[in-house]
Amino acid sequence: MKELAYFLTYLKRIVILIALYTLSRIFFYYNNLDSLTETNIFEIIEGMRFDLSVIAYINIPLLILLLLPINIRTHQLYQKITNWIFYTTNIPFVILNNIDIEYFRFTQKRSTIDFLELIQLGEDVINITPTYIKEYWIITLFSIAQIWIILRIKKTPKNNIQSIPKSIMCLIIGISLVIISARGGLQLKPIKAINAGELTQSENNSLILNTPFCIIHSLDSEKLPQHEYYTQNEIEKIYSPIHKNKLINKDLSKTNVIIIIMESYSKEFIGYYNSEKGHTPFLDSLIQKSLVFTNAFSNGLKSIEALPAITASIPTLMNEPFITSEYAQNKFQSLASILNKEGYNTSFYHGGHRGTMGFYAYCKKAGFQNYYGLEEYNNKTDFDGSWGIFDVPFMKYFANQIKDKKEPFFSTFFSLSSHPPYVLPENHNPESNKIGILETITYSDYAMKIFFNQIKNEKWFSNTIFIITADHTAGRKYNNKYKNKIGRYAIPMIIFKGDSSLQGVNNNIVQQIDIMPTVLDLINYPKPFFSFGKSMFSEEQWAISKLQENYYFITPQGIIKNKEENYQKYSNWELNKKTIIKEKYVKQLKAIKQDYNHRIGKNKIHYEN
Repeated sequence: MKELAYFLTYLKRIVILIALYTLSRIFFYYNNLDSLTETNIFEIIEGMRFDLSVIAYINIPLLILLLLPINIRTHQLYQKITNWIFYTTNIPFVILNNIDIEYFRFTQKRSTIDFLELIQLGEDVINITPTYIKEYWIITLFSIAQIWIILRIKKTPKNNIQSIPKSIMCLIIGISLVIISARGGLQLKPIKAINAGELTQSENNSLILNTPFCIIHSLDSEKLPQHEYYTQNEIEKIYSPIHKNKLINKDLSKTNVIIIIMESYSKEFIGYYNSEKGHTPFLDSLIQKSLVFTNAFSNGLKSIEALPAITASIPTLMNEPFITSEYAQNKFQSLASILNKEGYNTSFYHGGHRGTMGFYAYCKKAGFQNYYGLEEYNNKTDFDGSWGIFDVPFMKYFANQIKDKKEPFFSTFFSLSSHPPYVLPENHNPESNKIGILETITYSDYAMKIFFNQIKNEKWFSNTIFIITADHTAGRKYNNKYKNKIGRYAIPMIIFKGDSSLQGVNNNIVQQIDIMPTVLDLINYPKPFFSFGKSMFSEEQWAISKLQENYYFITPQGIIKNKEENYQKYSNWELNKKTIIKEKYVKQLKAIKQDYNHRIGKNKIHYEN
């Protein structure tokens, strides 16, 4: 039995870790009920398979230190080193696992290596961590309790080796169990994130998975798969990102363009879309004089995914944002780079730190001539304490800046006050004592009102197109209509012209990557260009997104959910009513997948004559 003491110590620690991961999964479940479909206890049990797999990986050093047949393992220093290695390898992963209990609300997927890359961009993590620890205090206390339990694990045997063969046998058995556990069983191939839900036929992949598993398995992420559904001639007849404008005999209109990206502006917050029950009185009044799109969707669920989609028509149809991916250095066209060549002054405004989410580096790569952020604003009295400058003062700053811009100009403004943690300036008194997403939405709507009032009498105002949309929806849902996979992508899309010449309602299915070709359409851009999207005024109607291993393709006939080569067709946003959709839409989805992966992987996301 003495030879088994070290082996049993190892097993005891593994069992405790599995228990902690299971408790986190239960907490995750209750905190994200709105985002999960029908659940059952077997999903928790299947989740233990993925827990055991990643725990086995993480604790390989523990296995070696405990089971290596050497007498030095009885020394006090050796045992202290063993314990500290156990703590330092497990506590960070427990924390990351618990972060996703709340972060999942916003991303709708388990974090991968892209999360670690994201928090290294700029100084945001330093500024927001104290606020988040306080804001989500329940998760903080839960994590502290789990860390305390881990730190209480100290006891290790003090037995010298009695039998070398028996000790070696324990080591061999331990290594064998680790291999089987890490692989997820004795099946042909080791389990990966895509295998979540196979045993229980569940759609709740994120409930079954855990964050450490997803991070570790994304470290060796493969290149984008190269699909071969069609030949080049065939694919060009189905889908092509090369746009050749038919208005070659018209002159470029030299109209000014302003894109306003509103942080977390879910469609459900806008009164116009919800029987006038909303939180944006100014935007609702502007809609009455605008062209409004009733079926608009985001292409992703993160701000870092929205910027390339909106300004360069590049969606994130891979497992990490384009900005932080290995493909970020690809040559690509954006509205800024195209309009630079037409004599436009181009600029980007975001009240955050220059390094926030890689926006500054992206804007330089995209060709924006000028970037204005917290550093350029240079007045920390309007700093919100976390992300950047409050929307009202920064929109005033934006208005003052563009007044001096030489026409024609193209500017993009990205708000931030409706991003968690939710805070408002002291001089702004919300109707409620509690400040949450709804109060900050109303505040940022008021900022837009101030902005438009400040510029409406400028000479260039009537010759300016304004496109107002969201980067993504908010993590929290209030209206049952939007508490589903597709509702999670529903955003506002409004086009306003200063002279009120663009008005009406358009029911086409549109998306963020359609903004770039639509702008070029509106200003009569006569040259060919590259865009994964299509003009909102074209006859084509579709919107696409990818979440973990699933594609969602929205068509006039319903939604296609695609995982690997399984194409399921639904008539409703809840994705629980099967329907029949014309095969041409499946072909179109396949063509987009093939063309996107090929062009992104081969650095062909730009037009060349």
